[in-house]
Amino acid sequence: MSVNLSIGFFSYITSTLLFLAILILAFVGQQHSSKGKPFFLLIISTLVWSILLAMSQIGASVAFEMIFIAELLRYFTWFYVLHHAMGSYLEHPFKINLSNPSSPFFISLLFFIAALSLLVSPYLVEIYNFKNSNYLQILQILIFTVLGLILVEQLYRNTPKESRWNIIFLCISAGAVFIYDFFVYSNAFLMQQIDYEFWSARGIVNVLIAPTLLISAARNPSLSPNIHISRQFVFHSTTLMGAGLYLIITSLAGYYIKLVSSEWGSLLQITFLFASLLLLFSLFFSSTFKAKIKRYISSNFSNKYDYREEWQRFSNTLLSSDSTMSIHLRSLQAVSQIIDSPGARLWLKDSNQYRLCANWHMPLETPEPEPENSDFINYLRRQTELFTKDEYLNTFKNLSAPNHWFIQSKNSWIILPLWDNETLFGFIHLKGATLPTDLDQEDRELLTTIGHHVALYLSQYEASLALQQAEKFKGINQMTAFLTHDLKTLLSQLFLLVENGKVHKGNPAFIDDMLNTLDHVSQKMQRLIQQLKDPAAFKQDTNFFIINVINEIVDDYKQQSIKPEVFNLTEINPKINANRGELQSAMKHIIQNAVDSVSRQGYVKIELTSNNTDSISINIIDNGKGMSNDFIANRLFQPFDSTKGVSGMGIGVYQSREYIRTLKGDIQVTSIENSGTTFTITLPILKDNK
Repeated sequence: MSVNLSIGFFSYITSTLLFLAILILAFVGQQHSSKGKPFFLLIISTLVWSILLAMSQIGASVAFEMIFIAELLRYFTWFYVLHHAMGSYLEHPFKINLSNPSSPFFISLLFFIAALSLLVSPYLVEIYNFKNSNYLQILQILIFTVLGLILVEQLYRNTPKESRWNIIFLCISAGAVFIYDFFVYSNAFLMQQIDYEFWSARGIVNVLIAPTLLISAARNPSLSPNIHISRQFVFHSTTLMGAGLYLIITSLAGYYIKLVSSEWGSLLQITFLFASLLLLFSLFFSSTFKAKIKRYISSNFSNKYDYREEWQRFSNTLLSSDSTMSIHLRSLQAVSQIIDSPGARLWLKDSNQYRLCANWHMPLETPEPEPENSDFINYLRRQTELFTKDEYLNTFKNLSAPNHWFIQSKNSWIILPLWDNETLFGFIHLKGATLPTDLDQEDRELLTTIGHHVALYLSQYEASLALQQAEKFKGINQMTAFLTHDLKTLLSQLFLLVENGKVHKGNPAFIDDMLNTLDHVSQKMQRLIQQLKDPAAFKQDTNFFIINVINEIVDDYKQQSIKPEVFNLTEINPKINANRGELQSAMKHIIQNAVDSVSRQGYVKIELTSNNTDSISINIIDNGKGMSNDFIANRLFQPFDSTKGVSGMGIGVYQSREYIRTLKGDIQVTSIENSGTTFTITLPILKDNK
């Protein structure tokens, strides 16, 4: 089969693909609705018609009789849709109305006769010697195009004015099909042959009516399945169709200029076309022109807004990760783009007044705060909802208008309150839109809902900031408490030296121990001061043997009555990775508590055990007072809860456990009252202990 990829082929194959996509869309809608059969049948018939004509363009064996049947099927479904829109099938669909020749009964009868005429057509052509063997079929189709135009006119004229918006795009779609076909077949009837170029363009005509056909389907639930057409689709398709019509008109005008003036024709034609394109691009980039188109389209929908599109755009703007815009600016932009406002200001409550926090393309020269008891704020609270500048001025009909920034500010338009429950969290001041507009109830409801979401979002943001600040202060207070605890420990050592010095000041061994203790205290205090100056320098971890750290702690108790004993029950010398100073301090808190809990006849043991190669257990065992299970569960690890009265801080064990857990270790406690306590510290060890 030879394939001729002609203009006609591309025309009809484009129509085929487009109506196949629409058929899929209609089929999905049909699954969720019992309505929409007329539209569904129209798409199927147009798809079959497009396929047959596309096949005829590539050398396929498609007789004109088959094309004629497809034409009849297409026209019949168009008439069915138009009759259905007029209500002809709602009551007495099979009633014979002799006074109405365009009734469903008569038109169905005409289609039946047209189909039967295929049987006698060859004989009539031979008898009357027609040049074109398809002359009778062309005449019949021409009659159907006239009937189609009559039905379109009847539908439009018999529809009440207030309901015409439902059928206007259906009339445009059907009228475009019948008018062009009337042009093609009337030319063929007069010339007794079909003009190939006119015939080939029929596919493109069907492509061009697709947007208006979809809009008519969205507007007529009784005719079409549950199809939703977004405003973006309508806007862009309208723009595309408008541009196409504009270019066709300018091309015809340029061609006419060339015919009229033979000498300057080419120059004038090029100049005219260039000026036309320049005008077209100017209109495309005109915000006012776009706003007018969008407003016209919105006014012709049952709902002014495409809420799915609006909410998606609102969420994307509000949750944008653009680091150059603060959350306040994103909030203003998200609200402004709903009603095409070119600028906005955000005022939030700060103590007993409202301050200007951000402006988006709407700077204020003297942003003085608004007192919470001002007349403006009191009016806003009484109003509870948004209001415009004109509405605010109407409250002062018999009084002079207040000299307020809302009145004096250039292009003031709307005040949108931001309510956090019953508290006025703030408000947004919106600039006048590009085109003057009056707010209807749908505008107000959408803006009010948007305002609630912005207020919730901003209040959560403020609460998050407050929580972060509280966490910072908590960290500072916690660090101060830890430092105070360490200083108290060092101070107790100094007090102990003073007390013992009165008794042992003549003992040289005591003097040596005292000097060692003073050296240890001074070094510890020096480290604390350096830690305050540069905390990061003391956060570095190193690898060391845990036995060495334990021995250093135990050495501090060699002059005391209770000296802890160390027992390494493992076969290895475990090595860990941690901050040596912090780990030493954490372990010493627990060892010191064990020493404080035993009597002079008591003991404190430190045992190192290991059940696996990944961790080491350090058991700190004493035979002191012990603790109850309730105390261990509810008070032991609670900060600032101490059993030592005013001498205790209550944070030692808490601090120890928190640091041990940062090393992916833990502390477990078992205790029996009046028998003793065992603290088990578990720490991960390094595989390489060399």
